[in-house]
Amino acid sequence: MRNDGHKLAGIDVLTAAGRPTRLGDLWETRPAVVVWLRHFGCLFCKEQTAEFRARRTDIEDRGARLAFVGNGGPRYASGFRDEFCPDCTVLTDPELTSYRAIGARSGLLNTLGPQAWGAGIRAFVRGARQQRTQGSPFQQGGVLVMTPGDCVAYSYLSKAAGDHPAVDEVIAAIPASARTAAAAR
Repeated sequence: MRNDGHKLAGIDVLTAAGRPTRLGDLWETRPAVVVWLRHFGCLFCKEQTAEFRARRTDIEDRGARLAFVGNGGPRYASGFRDEFCPDCTVLTDPELTSYRAIGARSGLLNTLGPQAWGAGIRAFVRGARQQRTQGSPFQQGGVLVMTPGDCVAYSYLSKAAGDHPAVDEVIAAIPASARTAAAAR
């Protein structure tokens, strides 16, 4: 990650209702798995969201919460949440401030290059469909596991469209101390 977790924690993003919220509130009291999406109309993002949602209980059983950050307007965030992850936190960062803070890539070749072609076929076969662009078309995403105290326990930055970490790898990065706290509840 380009900047430390403290800077990331202080960044304001928007809720799906358009209200400003501090990103660090997600992990202030317990770890959070935060997935930065390319944009809300992206077929790769729908595929990735389905993968993480299918494992949401495993994430929560380990004491963490799951959240998604996109970069389109709040109405796109709201529509995405309602259609693809109604039981999850969905935020948006139209200014791309948090994307820059985590060091997420952006560019035409990252989006349309050969690596994205195979990933596109994979996502299509899994049922994801591209919609019109709802955010920055060339932005790439990433996944971070953040813990209280603004510590980065895990970081994965997508090199190209459709490049996602294995969900098992992300879940394994949730600190054991969070699992102990979750079991005590």
